[in-house]
Amino acid sequence: MKKAVIGLVIALCLLINPSATMAKLAPGDFIDISKHWAENDIQTAVNLGLMSGVETNAQGFRIFAPEGAVSRAQLAVVLQRTFQLDFGKIRFIKAPVASDYYPDVQDQTWYSEAVVLSAINRIFTDSVEFNPDQEVTRLEIARSVYRAFAAKNISVPMIMIMPDYKDIDSLTNEDRNAVVFTSNTGIMKGDGTNFRPGDKVKRAELARVMNRCLTLLGIDESYNGKEYSLPVGQTFTLVLNSNPTTGYEWILSSWDKNIIALDNSDFQSSNVNMVGSGGQQYFKFKALKPGSIELGLNYARPWESVQPQQQYRLKIVVTEKSGVSTLQLITKPEKYESDLIYVETNIPEISGLKNTQVQSVINQKFIQDVNQLKTPLESEARDFKNECDQNGYPFRPYGFYSSCDKYYQNGKILSLYVDYYQYTGGAHGSTERRAYNYDLASGQNMGLKDLFKVGYDYQIVINNYIKEAIGNCPEMYFPDDMGFNGISADQGCYIQNGFLVVYFAQYEIAPYAAGIPEFRLPLSLFADGLKDGLF
Repeated sequence: MKKAVIGLVIALCLLINPSATMAKLAPGDFIDISKHWAENDIQTAVNLGLMSGVETNAQGFRIFAPEGAVSRAQLAVVLQRTFQLDFGKIRFIKAPVASDYYPDVQDQTWYSEAVVLSAINRIFTDSVEFNPDQEVTRLEIARSVYRAFAAKNISVPMIMIMPDYKDIDSLTNEDRNAVVFTSNTGIMKGDGTNFRPGDKVKRAELARVMNRCLTLLGIDESYNGKEYSLPVGQTFTLVLNSNPTTGYEWILSSWDKNIIALDNSDFQSSNVNMVGSGGQQYFKFKALKPGSIELGLNYARPWESVQPQQQYRLKIVVTEKSGVSTLQLITKPEKYESDLIYVETNIPEISGLKNTQVQSVINQKFIQDVNQLKTPLESEARDFKNECDQNGYPFRPYGFYSSCDKYYQNGKILSLYVDYYQYTGGAHGSTERRAYNYDLASGQNMGLKDLFKVGYDYQIVINNYIKEAIGNCPEMYFPDDMGFNGISADQGCYIQNGFLVVYFAQYEIAPYAAGIPEFRLPLSLFADGLKDGLF
């Protein structure tokens, strides 16, 4: 009885003056967030490892700089932490580094890993340089968050209402979708009339945005009594409604600390300005090793020895690391030169497939395609050299190269492309890209139509998407009939994490300087049109 009275007094004190229990600032605390409008969001983002301070002053107090600008480098790191960006089901022949993607990013900077993962998942708009110090806008935040959810293939239920913002009409279709998504989910809203897409984002606002993303990514009450699976090394966040001003809180009652570890926990009030307001308790766990456990929590007053008001039980299944598979792909180099031709190829070869017959068929196809291109080129070089020798003309040896640096496989599909480059004289050579999309069960090399259900009009979806993308930067493409007029029946394509990538040959719809034009379409764009059992 005495414990209950003491607990009631404590709860009443919290209701009357919640700040009475706040400790005074001590070295290690943030000196610049007290009474800031985003203090609660900042503290939560820091406690859960999404953000950190910018420096520590001479007195040992940390500085968060809530009104400081957010750079692209900072955004990349925070997105990596919040969404746990990784390679997904893409594997690389050689580990990628930041300079593979952007010449203005060094490979050993504090943000280089995040830049690589952002590039692989196409979080930022394609550009030659990354511009790590460039300040980001609200639109860039919305777009990057929208793409991060797509990259992780996470669908968020929401009411589709077009917000009445006056300043988004001129945006591209993707950017408008990003604004609608972030607004309808509550991740980032406008001021009622305008979204303010061009406004620069401050660190305090980024903390709030990331907390709201984490809430959507987290496991909530709806998982009670269910099962959740994740690979070793990944983290998950449990987000449960709570109101500590009543004396109640969620208390961990059981879990196997050898299988998952509690990284951190926190509470965030839904309204810090309202006395007695509830909020959410966050529990962030990390998967340590494969196994199955039950995670148990009780909603109770710690000082009471009575039945808890609520109980939460979740079965956690920790699997091997994501992407672990018996199927592996390497490239076998071939390099030689003669007075006719210089050859440097890297021929893909897969191993570990249970169906060795299918494996052999796929490997033979890679070899056949190289020879199909290389052999006639050597013959052509010989004929041209003979002609040059007869007429006293100088002869420059031809060149043939092939490269393959990554592939996608989900146990059902193997998808990759090989670039074949031929040089026969002149200012530059030409590159032919060939995609390989194999059904690993049958060994069938699937074309674009084979990815969809019979009768589904995938062509109109793809054509409309590409037309809009071209309309956003028409100067890069040929005009009118010379340019894009719809995809062909054998249109080149390959799969990456959550995306269908459609590409065109050099000169097909754009000048040589445009390279090989690619268009990345989220697989979610096709709704239920994708063939069952492939993805």
